[in-house]
Amino acid sequence: MGRATTAITESDWSLFANPAMISTSYTGISFFGVRYYGLDELTDLAVAVVLPSAIGSLAFGAHRFGDEFYNESRLRIGYKNEYQGFHFGLVANYNHLAIGGGYGSAGAIGLDVGIAAMILNGLWVAAKAVNINQPTYGKYKGLSEELARDLSIGLSYQIADLLLFSIEAVKDIRFPISYRAGIDAKILGSFRGRAGVTTEPVTLAGGFGISSKSWAVNIGVQQHENPILGMSPAMDFRLSW
Repeated sequence: MGRATTAITESDWSLFANPAMISTSYTGISFFGVRYYGLDELTDLAVAVVLPSAIGSLAFGAHRFGDEFYNESRLRIGYKNEYQGFHFGLVANYNHLAIGGGYGSAGAIGLDVGIAAMILNGLWVAAKAVNINQPTYGKYKGLSEELARDLSIGLSYQIADLLLFSIEAVKDIRFPISYRAGIDAKILGSFRGRAGVTTEPVTLAGGFGISSKSWAVNIGVQQHENPILGMSPAMDFRLSW
């Protein structure tokens, strides 16, 4: 769906997308993998666990990108609650960067926050801020590297169980503003199709999924605007109870 996930409620991956949207209705574990441009060295893997309770939902997750020469890892713990229709969430995120060849590694703790509300039946507005505490990776010769910081604002609109539209704007402090949009459509029974687009950079994405009350499988692929770069296939799997 073009990574337009800020305002999507009850997503399996809200711990990484917007903590205000972490599920309050089911307990589950999800696994995700993508191989950017078909390169082994750019493999991205993640897992997320959601545990709703009477005092809000807890979520735990882990993520790893890269190989033994360069990799980034994250451990995340999130909390979400709601009050009179106003949803809010917080994530504490331990980031670890490792570079092979004797260059070493460094770690930092970041904080993400998210808010959301349904303003009309099926229409959600949401926002998320990443690394609001401005964390940095260590120091080398008096210099430190800031972790990525961005702010996203999005809308989603659900038409029964037939269609889901999602749009958002994302501003990373290091790059131009990016616009994203996606659609999720029911095709037949529990079989759904999805498509999305982004700017900065321009990408096109598509995929499909099938689900039941206890499990779901989704497959997608993304194409970068640069034709030299190959397709980026992705897949996720969820168990819920």
